[in-house]
Amino acid sequence: MRTLVGSLGSGLLVVGITTGVWWSWSHEPYDLTDAPMVDVTVRAEGSTYPDVRETAEDVDTLVRVYVQRLKDGNAKGIAELAGPAYEQPGPTAAKYVREYGQAAGGPVEVTVLEGVVPYFNSVTVAYKQSGQRQELLLVKNDGHWWIGLGDGDPAAGM
Repeated sequence: MRTLVGSLGSGLLVVGITTGVWWSWSHEPYDLTDAPMVDVTVRAEGSTYPDVRETAEDVDTLVRVYVQRLKDGNAKGIAELAGPAYEQPGPTAAKYVREYGQAAGGPVEVTVLEGVVPYFNSVTVAYKQSGQRQELLLVKNDGHWWIGLGDGDPAAGM
């Protein structure tokens, strides 16, 4: 009986550790919330390379969270989306809320541009309500995409 209990305990420990590692690696550190609702379309720039479409799928949640936080006026939340190698993202995040926050209330189209390296990608954010366009640099670090906000070297974490 002790052997069975010990085996079950060891098995549960292994499953728990495996689940924790999987969750940390695959779960994004940012999530969409139920409100405010946003109208965002994410698409890949026309390209012969399939990795552009794959990158568009990878960054979909990040850019939706970004637009949601813009619409909500949540500069602190936007600053949390800054790449790990970036410092002082707060002023840039506040500037983006001032410039694009109201426009984020209408339809937004995000185009993922063809990147030169697999861990940097530019996107164009088009705010249909205001006609404004914004260029953002996205940086991949530790398996997650982030926005280049503030001062920093995007290659520092590579």
